[in-house]
Amino acid sequence: MKRRDALKNIGLSLGYAAVAPSALSILQSCTSEAEKWVPQFLSIEQGEVVKSLVDLILPKTESSPGALDVNVPEFIDLLAFKSYNEEAQSKFLEEINAIVSELIKGKPAEFQIKDLKTEDYDALLASYLKTKPEDRKDYNTNQKLIFKGLNGLRSRAVWAFKNSEVVGEEILAYNPVPGNQKGCMDVNEATKGKGWSLQY
Repeated sequence: MKRRDALKNIGLSLGYAAVAPSALSILQSCTSEAEKWVPQFLSIEQGEVVKSLVDLILPKTESSPGALDVNVPEFIDLLAFKSYNEEAQSKFLEEINAIVSELIKGKPAEFQIKDLKTEDYDALLASYLKTKPEDRKDYNTNQKLIFKGLNGLRSRAVWAFKNSEVVGEEILAYNPVPGNQKGCMDVNEATKGKGWSLQY
């Protein structure tokens, strides 16, 4: 099963039961061009890592946009900058720094983040997010931090992707003015298998 299909079946069911209006306003304000993006909370290098990871988690396909098309990295950066308290910001940075350190571990001293290849990011995601819970029992403190960071990044990316205007109106089932409610109706009949855009 391809990553995009897996997200449609599993990942897009993730999300928050309630969404703060301020978070949605941050999401809709993320309209910068990806090539010119300058993070407000993260460093340039940290932003590059986040950008590369979410691009692999939610890649663009022929039929749907990817995370970069709907400014997911910008949203994650702005969310941390505008919504997190100092403790949450500190924990988020600690997780991102652990991920960065793992990516450049064993590289020469002159190695830079921009020199990382897609394979480096893909290997990191596979080694942590494809593991079984029992395999994570023996993780050391740093490995637990990396897993928590990658898992949290994936959750934020999927949530931001789902709630972006483009995905909400063009990919998911969308009805801005709902009509009558039809209970016990098969989802394939109701929306051709798509989840609803407006869930809150």
